[in-house]
Amino acid sequence: MKNLNYKNVMSFLVISLFTLIFLFLIGRFTYIQITGEVQSVDLLDYAEKFRNTSSVMEAERGEIYDQTGMVLAGNKTVYNMYAVLSEEYSTNSSVNLHVDDLEKTANQLAPVIGMEQSRMLEILQKGKETDSFQVEFGRYSKGLTKEEKEKIEKLDLPGIYFNQDTERYYPNGVFASRVIGFTDQKLNEEENKYETIGAYGVERRYEDQLSGEDGFIRSQQDKFGFKLLNAEEHIKQPVHGNNVYLTIDQKIQTFLEDAMTSVQEEYNPKRIVAAVMNPQTGEVLAMSNRPTFNPNTRDDIKNWYNDVISTPFEPGSTMKIFTLASAIEEGVYNGQATYESGRWRINENYDYISDHNYGRGWGTITYNQGVQHSSNVAFARILWEQLGPETYLDYMSKFHLDQATEIDLEGEVVGQLSYNYPREQINTAIGQGSTFTPIQIMKGATAIANEGEMVKPYVTEKITSPDSKKTIYKAEPEVVGKPISKDTAKQVRNILETVITSEDGTGQEYKLDGYTSFGKTGTAQVPSPSGGYKQGVGKYVYSFIGMAPKDNPKLMMYVAVEEPEVEYSYMGSDATSYIYKTVMNNSLNYLEIEPDQKSQDVTKPVKLTDIYERDANQVVSELKKKGLNVTVLGNGEKIVDSVPKQNKSVYPNKRVILKTNGELTMPNITGWTLRDVLSLVELVGMRLDYVGEGFVTKQNLSVGSEISDESRLVIELQPQQNPNDEDSKENGSNEPNNEENDEQ
Repeated sequence: MKNLNYKNVMSFLVISLFTLIFLFLIGRFTYIQITGEVQSVDLLDYAEKFRNTSSVMEAERGEIYDQTGMVLAGNKTVYNMYAVLSEEYSTNSSVNLHVDDLEKTANQLAPVIGMEQSRMLEILQKGKETDSFQVEFGRYSKGLTKEEKEKIEKLDLPGIYFNQDTERYYPNGVFASRVIGFTDQKLNEEENKYETIGAYGVERRYEDQLSGEDGFIRSQQDKFGFKLLNAEEHIKQPVHGNNVYLTIDQKIQTFLEDAMTSVQEEYNPKRIVAAVMNPQTGEVLAMSNRPTFNPNTRDDIKNWYNDVISTPFEPGSTMKIFTLASAIEEGVYNGQATYESGRWRINENYDYISDHNYGRGWGTITYNQGVQHSSNVAFARILWEQLGPETYLDYMSKFHLDQATEIDLEGEVVGQLSYNYPREQINTAIGQGSTFTPIQIMKGATAIANEGEMVKPYVTEKITSPDSKKTIYKAEPEVVGKPISKDTAKQVRNILETVITSEDGTGQEYKLDGYTSFGKTGTAQVPSPSGGYKQGVGKYVYSFIGMAPKDNPKLMMYVAVEEPEVEYSYMGSDATSYIYKTVMNNSLNYLEIEPDQKSQDVTKPVKLTDIYERDANQVVSELKKKGLNVTVLGNGEKIVDSVPKQNKSVYPNKRVILKTNGELTMPNITGWTLRDVLSLVELVGMRLDYVGEGFVTKQNLSVGSEISDESRLVIELQPQQNPNDEDSKENGSNEPNNEENDEQ
């Protein structure tokens, strides 16, 4: 009886336990069915998240253009390749959609993307062993061109797929690279993806304008990633970045890049700095440095600074422009007064100030002659005896030489003014001791070109919406001061003209062909890391700032060449003058500025009068008789367009490209300059990529092939052999005949 009761109790307990478990499970299932939640997980929401997919619609980064509309920074389509290894991907297909033969795939695919076959096979095998759905091949499989993608697709290898992407591209290589800058990739930790951001130059300055805002597409998919039928889509269109137009003129920039490359190869200087500006508006038309870099590769960047705005240095005698202008404005300068050149000092307690010809001077000369000789003694006495250090300090402030120019570029640095003691004050007046950037000097000098009004330099012309239909920002010239009067500016221009035209002038090498001009040379000593200044042949910064035409300056140029390899120090200015003359002469002609003086080399320009809608053969014959180099595009009977345009003027021996109404075909452009090719591209409307500098040696489009605005021309250029021999001077002496600053 006792055992029976025990069994009944145990049975009751077991039945009760299972009943409780059953009731709990029934209750839990009922709860899940009603609420749709398991352990606070919403199953409906979980299922939605599993099925839902969201893909980013990337915003296109805005493009950067020069003022003529040439693309300086754009976007090109690239492809990223990957290999699907999962056999499940082919489950519902009659053909293989995954990589089925690892060795065959590696053997055929690796050579196309430049990868070792063994390394590709290793990646495929490891992915297979670890049941990876797909694998990639590092940098080899990223950034592929359309041509590379099509070549891979022709291999017909199952399981090889591509994602389309965009990549920032700089079609002109080193062209204005320190102005344009470049982008970089930054990890967005919230979204776990890399984003393109501006890292340098205009790309960084206008990151907010250029970047845009990504959109997205949200839809539903199965476990293989295929879109479900009749699935609802949510789309947010991307907002593309705005376009930035620079004041840089592609042709003037090309003149500058070509000239600097020639000097770099000929003289191997430590550094070259140059910029071209419209002094009446402040527009920077060209700016470049050497060493430079290609923003597409950014290999071996030796200098991260844009030296025009970021590297202050002792300017040498270009600084004397401001000393002269200040003295004239104050009414204390008398150009006909005389002084004893050679050596001078304040009193017996101070060291001598010496003229650059080892203190010999030129005897008793006028102050105007002192300007022509770039006499240190003349300017030291102007500062100390006529102008006064305090007054000159005020004028340096009026010329904004003590502050940033506020040019719209990243990384501007202000020089250091050393002006506490008499010797420092005199040194500053002659261009030593104190440091300034080229852009500071150029900004101050605009007052001399612009009737006393000083304008702010700038490189951004406008910012437009992605479709370029709306202008968001438009730059306007800004007068930021008037340090001198109109009359003073005129007097300074007249005196500085004699620096170039006078037999005693230090700037004779800088005389332009067909244009009046004025300017000032500078030869500054280079500080030594161990203290003092470097000694030896060519251990100087040879500089020049000049403008033309004299009475109505349209162009200003500053150029400096540091430590060129020359046989004698006085030959250093050959490098500087070559760049200045080449760029200024070509630019003035390109801008169709009428020559204002008789030229030995420039003949009367030819006007392309009424050439459109006329018989092509007749037009060609007429132009060739006038000495023009004529290239005809197409086999049509009539001329419909040209570069230069109808009724524009062009100088003999210059190239004229005529477009006919027939089918356009590619000419032989071997030996053409990049400037001529740019004209061709502009006329046809096609895209251009080029490598190198100088003259065309190779072209991808065969001669006679059909061309249109959809064509893409790729050329290779090689530099000329000898940049310039005509400006060299034989002096018959080892002593310098141009300006150099005084001893320490």
